[in-house]
Amino acid sequence: MWSVGTAAYQTEGAFQKDGKGLSIWDTFTSAGNRGTGEVASDSYHSVHRDIHLIQKLKVTHYRFSISWPRIFPNGTIGSYNEAGASYYINLIHRLKRIGVEPVVTLYHWDLPDTLQRLYGGWSNPILVDLFKEYAEFCFRTFGDNVKFWITIDNPFVVAWHGYGTGMVAPGIKGDPGLPFRAGHTLIKAHAAVWHLYDNKFRQKQGGKVSIALGSHWISPRKKSKENIKACQCSLDFVLGWFAKPLFIDGDYPACMKKNLSSNLPSFTEAEKREIRNTTDFFALSFGSVLSFQLINDSLKFGQTESLSLRMVLYWINAEYNSPKIFIVENGWFVNGNTKTEDAKNMYYMKRFIMETLKCRLEEKAFVLVIVPPLGPGDVDNSVSFYDNPSANAKQALYNILLCWIY
Repeated sequence: MWSVGTAAYQTEGAFQKDGKGLSIWDTFTSAGNRGTGEVASDSYHSVHRDIHLIQKLKVTHYRFSISWPRIFPNGTIGSYNEAGASYYINLIHRLKRIGVEPVVTLYHWDLPDTLQRLYGGWSNPILVDLFKEYAEFCFRTFGDNVKFWITIDNPFVVAWHGYGTGMVAPGIKGDPGLPFRAGHTLIKAHAAVWHLYDNKFRQKQGGKVSIALGSHWISPRKKSKENIKACQCSLDFVLGWFAKPLFIDGDYPACMKKNLSSNLPSFTEAEKREIRNTTDFFALSFGSVLSFQLINDSLKFGQTESLSLRMVLYWINAEYNSPKIFIVENGWFVNGNTKTEDAKNMYYMKRFIMETLKCRLEEKAFVLVIVPPLGPGDVDNSVSFYDNPSANAKQALYNILLCWIY
């Protein structure tokens, strides 16, 4: 696979064109001195240009996201906007005509602003059914031509930085339990949509559905049991928050339960059964140590963040039952003033490729499918992993889709 990708708010522009509703990012960026996506790359008006560029890159797959408020301006199916749906129908058909497979993300952070104002966004469980209705429309309308679906992009960022630190839309902070209530809703929303596809669309359409999870890597400051346990906690608070419920047992990591107490919601036994094993592959988002994943040092638990994609891949294999891994976002995150020909950017992209190749060449652990740049365990298991990661990776078999996104 040879792939590139984008996200709706970052590229489409046309933020109020043809009946599109406002998203929380439109509202968030309009306040203060922030760059907006009102024009962005103007992809909404430039489908022909974008298809031409994608064709020149000779890619086999293209990942993009659908803007929920472009299709349903107020977030509900009663507000259907035909022009918005037509844009994505046209885009998908053009991609298929040039032999490029679409990889479609249903939610890349741009919640309809109305749902945030009326219900409090992802902190409100009503979003589960609203998201399911939106997803059902997308599966029915576009699904005959889509084989890979991502339900939600990086729910850690949505919950922690949207409803905790306030660094991304909707920019809320001050309630220590709010990010975890939002994350709770996001997990249930993903599971509901996976079951929807599995029950109503999979047999006919033959696609696969997952959720894109972001992670860092963390190394112990000292080879002590306490430091290694702290590394486990750091990974559990970011990746495990969502991966353990969805890939293992439908419940949160023990470290989160111990540290968060009443701030962490709980799942009923019925909900656990509904949530676990609701992925068709492991979609990973991995960025540089200077990305905004961890900003708050408390999530490092006193350990050292590290730029090791290879170790993250080993960890996922050991911790989450050797899933097939698609790296759906990867690279060096910079501000808008960086030039196109950026040596640092290219250095990190090359490094990430080499990290992945080492996994295959040194450990013989991977079936590797490379995409070019465009721009369960408990604590005891984790201790043995850190002491001897190679032994844990020997029998692993991965299918990896590396999809770098500017």
